[in-house]
Amino acid sequence: AAIHFIYGDFNDENVLLRANIKKAHSILVLADEATGGSMQEIDSRTVMTVMTIENLTKEIYTCAELMDAKFKPHLKISHCDEIVMSEDFRRTLLINASAATGLSHVISTLLDVESPTGLKIAEIPDAYKDKTFGALQEYFLKLDDSVLIGILENTGNIFQRKKEALKEAQMTPDISKLVSN
Repeated sequence: AAIHFIYGDFNDENVLLRANIKKAHSILVLADEATGGSMQEIDSRTVMTVMTIENLTKEIYTCAELMDAKFKPHLKISHCDEIVMSEDFRRTLLINASAATGLSHVISTLLDVESPTGLKIAEIPDAYKDKTFGALQEYFLKLDDSVLIGILENTGNIFQRKKEALKEAQMTPDISKLVSN
């Protein structure tokens, strides 16, 4: 796959449009430390960028990196789908490494794309949607020797989830179920 480099301020609406943002499936907004600004300025630009992106297209899955947790509410209001607190991860890994827990080795292995072991996200087969966690765990173990560690709920693009929930709710004839949905 070819990579197309678009020169310009990633915060600028015209630059995002030139980058064909409206047809993108997802976007990752990294904290731009190259500007040399303060942590607050860097995170402010991240929030402004996400707001601009969400204004241009609500269909896109948006993930943004923040350095300071106080900006998290602003990204949530902006409908950012995923927020990565890079400083928190760094601190947690360093604290665990200093306590000689070995956790940093585990995390590094799980996140290493070259490692034969790692984390992956998989769809739950329809036949297992009403089954127990144990049954699903057994299914993945038999499927490809995977160890199920959890189930993600309510993930993905916020706009798409609301659209699907509304569509499902409209098809519900039972008013009490409609309210709970």
